[in-house]
Amino acid sequence: MVFSSITFLGFFLPVLLLLYFVLPNRNYRNVVLLFSSLLFYAWGEPKFVLLMIASILFNYNMGLLIANSREQNRKVLLVFSVAVNLLVLFIFKYLGFSCEIINYIIKSLNLKPLEVINLVLPIGISFYTFQEISYIVDVYRQPELVQRKVLNLGLYITFFPQLIAGPIVRYHDINTQIEDRTETIEKASIGFQRFIIGLAKKVCIANNMAYICDSIYNVGFFSYSTWQAWLAAIAYALQIYYDFSGYSDMAIGLAKVFGFDLLENFNYPYAAKSVTDFWKRWHISLTSFFRDYVYIPLGGNRKGKVRTIINRMSVFFLTGLWHGAAFNFIFWGLLHGIAMVIERFFSLENRKNKIFTFFYRIFTLFVIVMLWVLFRNGLVETIKIWIKMFGINYTIFTSPRRISTLPLYLYADTKAFVMLGVGIICSFPWWRGIKLPTNRVFLNVFSVIKCIVLIGLLILCFSFLANDTYNPFIYFRF
Repeated sequence: MVFSSITFLGFFLPVLLLLYFVLPNRNYRNVVLLFSSLLFYAWGEPKFVLLMIASILFNYNMGLLIANSREQNRKVLLVFSVAVNLLVLFIFKYLGFSCEIINYIIKSLNLKPLEVINLVLPIGISFYTFQEISYIVDVYRQPELVQRKVLNLGLYITFFPQLIAGPIVRYHDINTQIEDRTETIEKASIGFQRFIIGLAKKVCIANNMAYICDSIYNVGFFSYSTWQAWLAAIAYALQIYYDFSGYSDMAIGLAKVFGFDLLENFNYPYAAKSVTDFWKRWHISLTSFFRDYVYIPLGGNRKGKVRTIINRMSVFFLTGLWHGAAFNFIFWGLLHGIAMVIERFFSLENRKNKIFTFFYRIFTLFVIVMLWVLFRNGLVETIKIWIKMFGINYTIFTSPRRISTLPLYLYADTKAFVMLGVGIICSFPWWRGIKLPTNRVFLNVFSVIKCIVLIGLLILCFSFLANDTYNPFIYFRF
C-alpha cells in the first residue's frame, strides 16, 4: 500500500484514525498502530510479514541479553546481533549480485559458474534493518534504553508512516515517545498540512517528472537529442527529490497526527553550496546514521588525512551499496565521496569569495544532476548519455546512419512541463527572504488563504490520482 493511492486515502487512513482516537488508553492505541502497520506492510508483501515479525523477536531478545550481560560479553552480543541483521539484508538484497561478481571471476578462469540466486526483495528492508541496528547499538551504548515490551519495539520497527521509505528513525530519538506522547488538534492540523504538501510533491510533481524522464529515455538512445538528454536528467533530478522528500513529508506529517515528532529528512538539497553541503541536506537520516554508526567509530577525521579519506570513501561506498546491488550505485556513491574529499582538502566549500561561491553552487548542481543520471541508468548507458549531454557525436556507438530525434510534444504534455517549472521554482527556499506582516488581521487572512490553497492541492492530487497510472515511490526498491 502506498500513501498516494485511493485505497490508503479513502479507506485505510480514515478507518485507522477513527479506531485510534476512539480508544482512550495509550497501550490500546499502540496496539492498533502496530497491527495497522503490519497490515499496511502485508497489503503488498504478505509473505514477508513473517520475516519482519521474526526480526522483531530476534532483536527484542538480543536487546535484553545485551542490556543484562556483563561488559565483556556485551560487545560479542552486539557484533552477533548486527551481523545477523546484516546477513538477512545481504541474503535478500546482495546475494544475487555477489554471485554475479563471483561468476565473472570464475568465467575468467574457465571454471563452471555458480547458479545465480535472485530473491524477491522485501519492500523497505534496507530501512527497517537500519532501525533494528540502531536499536541494538543504542542499547549497547546505553543499556537503560532497552525496550522490555515487545509490542513497543515492534511499533518502533514497523511504524507504518516511515516503514517503507524512511526517514530512518533512530531508537534514541523516539523511544520515549512510544509511551509518552501527546496527540492534539494543533499537532494533527500541522501533520495533515505537511501530509498534503508531501502528497502534492509526489502526485503533482514527481509523477509528471517521471513521465518526462521515462518518455525520453524509453524511446531509445538515438531518438532524443542533446538538449532532450539534459531535459531527462533535470526531470529525473526533480523526480527523485520530490518523490523522496514527498514521502518523507507525508511520513513526518502522519507521525505528527499520531503524536510522534520525527526528525527532518530534507532541507532544500539543490540549494547546497557544495557536494558536502548537499549531503547535509539530502536524506539527512541516512547521512547521520552512517556518520554516527560508521564514520565516527572508524575514527572520523581524527586520525590524519589518509585515514580521513579512507573513512569517508568507506562511508560513501556503503552509501552507494545501500541504495542498490549494482555497480552504478557503488560508483555513484564513490564519486560523491571523491567530490567531498576534494572539497575538504582544497577548502572549496569554505571560500569567502562571493563570485567563486556563486559559480561553485552552479557547478555543484551540475555535478549532482550528472550523477543522478548514473544513479538511474547502468554504467554503459550512463557513459553514452553523458557523452550525448556534452554534444559529442554519439554516432560513434553504432554504424553510420540517420539519427532521428522525435519532437518534444511526443514526450510529455503541457501539464508535465508546467509541473517542471513549478518543481524548479520550489526546489529553492527563495520564500525565506520574504517578510510578512505580523499583525493579527493579516495572520487570520493568511491562515484562511493557506487553508484554501491546501484544500485546492488536495483536490488537485485526487484529480491526478484519478487520471494517472500507478507510479510507485522510487525508494521502495531500496
